[in-house]
Amino acid sequence: MIKDLTQNDLLLLAYNELPPDKHQEMMSIVKGNQLLLSQYTEMKKQMSILDTIALKPDPTSVQIILEESCSSSSLEMI
Repeated sequence: MIKDLTQNDLLLLAYNELPPDKHQEMMSIVKGNQLLLSQYTEMKKQMSILDTIALKPDPTSVQIILEESCSSSSLEMI
């Protein structure tokens, strides 16, 4: 029996990283506690927002890397 759920436990629950029996047990605890349920719901909402974010490098960073790559390749010839 799980006594107190931590933020880590909620994260494991949200990411489905628990065995099925423990997952069911924790979900029943979360559904029975309004504070835990609101925290769990907020985590799931934030996870869905993060899933939609696509990161791209800044063009300046790409240019710097390309320039460094070209300048270092001449050293490899020596």
